[in-house]
Amino acid sequence: MLLLFAAGQLLWAQAPVGTASPKNRWRSRPASPQRVRELDSLSYALHDIMPDTARRYGEQAVALAQQLQDQRGLMHSLATLGSCYAVLSDGAHALQLYAESQALARHLGDADGLVRSHTTMAAVHHERSDTASAWQHYRHALRLAGHKGVQPATLLTLYGNLSSLFFHLGQDARALRYTDMALELARRTGNRMNESIYLANLGTYHFYGQRYALAEKLIRQSLALTQQAHQPRYEAGDLALLSMVLLETGRTPEAAALARLSLRQARLGQSKERVLDAYNMLAEVTARQRQYQQAYQWQQHYAALNDSLNNGRRLATLTALQSRYDSEDREKQIQLLTQQAELQQLRNRELWGVITALVLGLLGAGLLYWQLRRSRAALAANNVVLQETTAELRQMAASKDRLYAIVAHDLRGPVTSFVGVTELIGFYLKRKDEEGLQRLPALVRQSAQSLNNLLDNLLNWAVSQTGELAYRPEQLDVAELFAENQQLYQTTAEAKQISLEAVHPAGLTLWADHNMTRTILRNLVGNALKFTPPGGTVQFAAAKAGANVLLTVTDSGRGMPANLVTELLSSGPIQASTTLLGSRTGTGLGLLLCKAFVQRHGGTLDIRSTPDGGTSVLVGLPAARG
Repeated sequence: MLLLFAAGQLLWAQAPVGTASPKNRWRSRPASPQRVRELDSLSYALHDIMPDTARRYGEQAVALAQQLQDQRGLMHSLATLGSCYAVLSDGAHALQLYAESQALARHLGDADGLVRSHTTMAAVHHERSDTASAWQHYRHALRLAGHKGVQPATLLTLYGNLSSLFFHLGQDARALRYTDMALELARRTGNRMNESIYLANLGTYHFYGQRYALAEKLIRQSLALTQQAHQPRYEAGDLALLSMVLLETGRTPEAAALARLSLRQARLGQSKERVLDAYNMLAEVTARQRQYQQAYQWQQHYAALNDSLNNGRRLATLTALQSRYDSEDREKQIQLLTQQAELQQLRNRELWGVITALVLGLLGAGLLYWQLRRSRAALAANNVVLQETTAELRQMAASKDRLYAIVAHDLRGPVTSFVGVTELIGFYLKRKDEEGLQRLPALVRQSAQSLNNLLDNLLNWAVSQTGELAYRPEQLDVAELFAENQQLYQTTAEAKQISLEAVHPAGLTLWADHNMTRTILRNLVGNALKFTPPGGTVQFAAAKAGANVLLTVTDSGRGMPANLVTELLSSGPIQASTTLLGSRTGTGLGLLLCKAFVQRHGGTLDIRSTPDGGTSVLVGLPAARG
């Protein structure tokens, strides 16, 4: 019980001990922020010893601050009024007031107000045995403790309350750490009374640890400070603690003398709680002295005063609750009557406006309805025609764009073959290779034939289309497709000294659109040749993979980093840059066409590549059934 005596003095504190009471000055003051501060100071000075009286002054301070729109004064007054209700055991209303004070502190950017509100809210939760909520508020307060503007008195309250919480939780090491922090801060700021409180706390802790010599030393230091400050209320508490220590160490006469002195100082300080502690101590001392009659009388005094205090607290709490409920009820009634009067005036104005608008609206509605009936059918018909035309235009635009893209891109392969022939001409001329020059006409005819076949296919496809690409699957021989591509790109490969290889099982067939499949392979082989260095290899491969045939085109080029592979496989347009591709150039249109055609077949497309390890493009297309 006595261990929490000192810490309990700080649970609701918001200012240093010894705040002067302005009771005789504020009455003549006009309504002003200064009067708000004086009422708040008076409420604070009385909140611990006369909480019900303090509550009335606090409510006046809050009301005046609201009237003057003094937000900072209202923030402090709400916090002090919350402390009054906390002492009156109305924790729920205290938390509500602290929360309102905290909201104002946050609005004003007042770090000290925020720390104080979190600390006092935590104290209420601790008092209600909700240590989890208490610790949550203390953590918020600790995070703000180092901010500019936080007052030492607020930090003393925070550290003292944390010490009390951890002693309650049995975490003595953490409790002692915060007690030491509070003690050091009190000494550094010259706060002698708070220094005495924490010395008494430490002394009580060591007393329960049976370190009586150290306990006596600390309590005597605390007693010296309270005597110097002429604070009989706190001096009475220290005397009771010291009497308890002396009693346990066998110095019963000295303990009895200190207990009587504690009673005298408690009465002098008008602190009934300290008088109660003194009665309890005197009963224990006289019982140890075997003066049982006297001990019984002291115990009777203790019981009577304790009942009186409890009854007084209950009465004060009930009075505060009744007053609060009456005040809230009056405010609600006033608000309700005001709202009803305003609402009635508003309804009267709205009623005339509605009547006028209704008459005009009826006339306009009749005319509008007649016009709407006439135009509704025409609008519906036009809307249908417009939607059909828009859909057709979109389909035509999409078909045109795809046609341009395919024509522009697929012409690259045959044209590249002609470029290869020109490179071979230069190569043979340098070497004076007449035999090689004699082979060139055949190569030119081959490239021209390939170009002619390609143009025929594109023209036939363009003529036959009206919207989407036509998908006409048929059975295709993989060996023939590979041979066609080898023949088409043989000239380009020879010019770059690249070998073309084909690996596939015999009799492997696809069920796919011929033109689309050829376009896919031409794009993949053309890209592989483009990015393969001289002397490299481009390989075609095919293998059965379940219901699909997996076509693979692999080059021995520089390969690509993982982020570029991810970009190429994405669904959006490819924006290749020289930073990612190095020597690679292009818009990525060929790969987009390949992905579109593969998707039309219900197939798959994947890219596997590593830097300096080459690139493999894997296309899965449906296999032909038996």
